[in-house]
Amino acid sequence: KRQYDDIFVKLQLGRGLSNSSGTSKCISIIVHHFLKELPAELVCSHASYILQLIESANDISLNQYLNYRLFGLKLSERKPQVDYVDSVLGKVFQVITQYSRLDEYVKVVDAFLDIVLQYNMDNYLTIILDGISIRAQSKEITENELSSLQSIIVKLLAHFNLVEEVLALSHFAEILHVMYGSSRDVVNMHILDKATRNGYICDPTTIQMLFEISQALHDCLDVFSVKDDHHEQQAHLISRFVQLVDYGAEMEHHLTFLVECRGAFGRTSELKEVLVRSSNNLVMKAVKDANNVVDFVKSCIAFNAVTIPSIVSTTKRMNLYLETIEVALLGGLVCHADGLIHSAIDCLQSVDQSEGLILQNDSNGVLSWIRKLCSLLVIIPGNPEQGVAYYPRSILALIESQSWITPQLRLRVFCAILSLSATLSQNKLPYHAYNTEVVGNDQLFYGDASYHQELEALCSSVLTKVIDSVLQEPHKVIRGNLALEACSYILSAYKASSEISTICSKLIEIAKSCLNVNDKYMRNTVRYMDKQLSSILGDATTVVVST
Repeated sequence: KRQYDDIFVKLQLGRGLSNSSGTSKCISIIVHHFLKELPAELVCSHASYILQLIESANDISLNQYLNYRLFGLKLSERKPQVDYVDSVLGKVFQVITQYSRLDEYVKVVDAFLDIVLQYNMDNYLTIILDGISIRAQSKEITENELSSLQSIIVKLLAHFNLVEEVLALSHFAEILHVMYGSSRDVVNMHILDKATRNGYICDPTTIQMLFEISQALHDCLDVFSVKDDHHEQQAHLISRFVQLVDYGAEMEHHLTFLVECRGAFGRTSELKEVLVRSSNNLVMKAVKDANNVVDFVKSCIAFNAVTIPSIVSTTKRMNLYLETIEVALLGGLVCHADGLIHSAIDCLQSVDQSEGLILQNDSNGVLSWIRKLCSLLVIIPGNPEQGVAYYPRSILALIESQSWITPQLRLRVFCAILSLSATLSQNKLPYHAYNTEVVGNDQLFYGDASYHQELEALCSSVLTKVIDSVLQEPHKVIRGNLALEACSYILSAYKASSEISTICSKLIEIAKSCLNVNDKYMRNTVRYMDKQLSSILGDATTVVVST
């Protein structure tokens, strides 16, 4: 401290920190550089004296506002004593309120804003926002001014707990409106980030303002530019906002909001997925909480049927189709579920060779879609005009027409169709739709002989295809394992019969020609087949099959 006292005297800045009364007129640029090197703790403990130095240093060597700005930054580094904070700020604001230029004004108030927020000095915050609003009117904001405005708003967002508190501040919307470019994008992202941290967004005014902010952010996205982390973060924040909107019991209003979002954010593929899932959530909420919601459920399903095809990713489209089929059944809309199944099959049908090769690497994903479709077909009533086997045969036609489908995948789809056929053949289905208005096939076709004949014909057709599919596998060991897998699947799905015995015997012969005689998988499969067939067909058949 004594060293700084000496420097004060030598630089003719006064009588030193220990005797800070009666300062002399100083040169602005010298005060600035000395203040820059002065420790923050000394600035805080002698704030009144430093302020006198700055007030006396008003010449052409350096603009005085830069010293006020530096003074504010130094004070913000340490927590100044509360007893003189108000006095210091009062003197500072007496000076800066005389500034006519926005650039000078925002740079100084930005430096003091941390202290204003730290001590909850709402009166000074009001002065700051009023001052910005007045000076920003009818002028184009410069880059320097944008940088300071960005800093001010980010500090406000960090200080308040809820985004609604920030949006409700005096002149906040006006200040945000005059911003543009990257600074506006940064501020918008901070606002959305703040808004999506504290649960659902229910206030209509807040929703509308955040919607406009999201729209401004979305309009800056260039669909033709290379996607980077910044663009992905923007898209994620918009999607997260839409996901958290909740109009409560006003579900019609919520659906209207989703429609507006689809029109406003059409270039964001991630958002479309969120829109469909939000619509499905509305259906589930409506079915659970309200009565006579059929028309509303139809509107939601129609919204999804229009939105899903515009999603680029086949994987996302398929997942959303399957999810929406379930939701349609929950609402009792069988016809809509039928249409969505058509769309899901067409979605896979439209896969070209290049995309097929990509899906080929995720064959388990494709198989899970087919299996999910089959599980839904258990509860969807068969169409009397098209027949109960219409959709299974459509899936078969799809699988056989696609060149990218591997023999392993094709075989497993055949097994899924066999499982579906066996399930539908039962007199009582293992499960039904949650909505009692969706009548199961076991009730719809009860006692109908043609129903079971159609399923038997489907089963016989697929069993023949199973053998051919196994033989198409070029790798010998894989071919043997596929034969055993198919045999186990058939035995677990169907009661023993001469036809089942013949098919399984052929599959075992294929496995024996491809695998070692001591292969554990093969021996266990043969043992399992003997057990299944012997209980119905007798030991004679078992001996023949085992050999």
